[in-house]
Amino acid sequence: MTNRPRPAEASTAVPSNRTAELIARAARVMTSRQSNVRALPEPSIFMERGQGQRTWDVDGNEFLDFAIAMGPGIWGHGHREYLDAVYQQFERLMFVQSGACQSELEVELAEKIAEHVPSAERVRFHLSGSEAVQMVFRLARAYTGRPLFLRFGGHYHGWLDNVLGGSLNPDPNAIPFAVDTDKDIFFTAGRATGAIAESLMIPWNDIGALERTLQIHGPKISVAIMEPINSNGGGCRPKPGYLEAARDLCRKHGVLLCFDEIITGFRTTLGGAQQLLGVTPDLTIFGKAIAGGVPLAAIAGRSDVFDLFRTNRVVGAGTFNAFPVAMAAGLVTMRMLERDQGAIYARRNALQTRLEDGLKKAAINAGHAMMTQGMPGNFCSHFADKEAFWTSGEVAAAADLPKAIRFRALLREEGILQGLGNRWFVSFALTEQDVDDAIARASKALQRL
Repeated sequence: MTNRPRPAEASTAVPSNRTAELIARAARVMTSRQSNVRALPEPSIFMERGQGQRTWDVDGNEFLDFAIAMGPGIWGHGHREYLDAVYQQFERLMFVQSGACQSELEVELAEKIAEHVPSAERVRFHLSGSEAVQMVFRLARAYTGRPLFLRFGGHYHGWLDNVLGGSLNPDPNAIPFAVDTDKDIFFTAGRATGAIAESLMIPWNDIGALERTLQIHGPKISVAIMEPINSNGGGCRPKPGYLEAARDLCRKHGVLLCFDEIITGFRTTLGGAQQLLGVTPDLTIFGKAIAGGVPLAAIAGRSDVFDLFRTNRVVGAGTFNAFPVAMAAGLVTMRMLERDQGAIYARRNALQTRLEDGLKKAAINAGHAMMTQGMPGNFCSHFADKEAFWTSGEVAAAADLPKAIRFRALLREEGILQGLGNRWFVSFALTEQDVDDAIARASKALQRL
């Protein structure tokens, strides 16, 4: 890791000077932040530079950055080896005509993914996770001849009309289409008519619900898509045996099983959550961490399914598919991750454990019940006296969300940025000093809470 500048003292993020000026300027020409999932009430922060797990805004305020772009920045900010590989590729070859030309880099990166990911017999690159998700749906429908896909409450698969939001249907006798209501945090006006009806939605971690749904509706379902560890729904892990049973049921009913590893992929282990948990899906989607911060996504899976691309029965276009800069970023990421048999994971995991333990101890000392859960590289903190939550519904019902919102604001004032949904993204740049500073700052926030 690179040497970082000496940290400045943590200071409040109250808008001042250049920040206030930029907020005013943005209001005149822009409508909101560039990603406005129920825009946060807190004022914007305009970042200027970063190093390791820390960033500094335009007014010189320092933050321990545990949002880290909501996942892509697994190397933190300013990692020299990573940046050099990207800069060198910019100078050599920035883009190709993706429909007619290729680079050697994409072959090398696909080989690396196939080497490490259990499901990756074939690999195809895209630019964003949202479009990779849609590519999987097209591929699955073409392969099975079935019109619907199955998704699960609390799981996030991008912002497009057919996957954004929707709530579980409370009527046990109804066909389990998602209920589209403005009470849902992901509700959006302007959704295409019928988009929500492209899928069924059922509870996750409930093997009985999955078995009943496939028994009744299986002949119409092409693919079941899930986060193998539900980061977006509160850091919920699968119950023991759930993924294995889901694997068996999908195979029995001729439904493809897809793991959305946009957050878990390469962050948890080189083989992703499927390697960590020991269950191999038919298809996998990657994004965020796959290129360490440069836009890149990929789908991987069974060769017989991917033959639909080879025979041109399924079209998967995209100007920036496998553009060389992203390929170089992905390739240097893979090489750094596999160095010394993946020793960097053990180091990061030990620091993350120290951070989680320190946060929980600080909460107890301040008189708050707090638990953490999630995965290597990403965890959620919840104000609740629980050992574990298994679904996002349990989180919503039992965790103290108003307290979590206040805590988030106080963390920001103490110089800590938390990801959306009470998430903490831990990069490989994290140091012992970062952990100590984070616990000290979080302790102040908890005492003020």
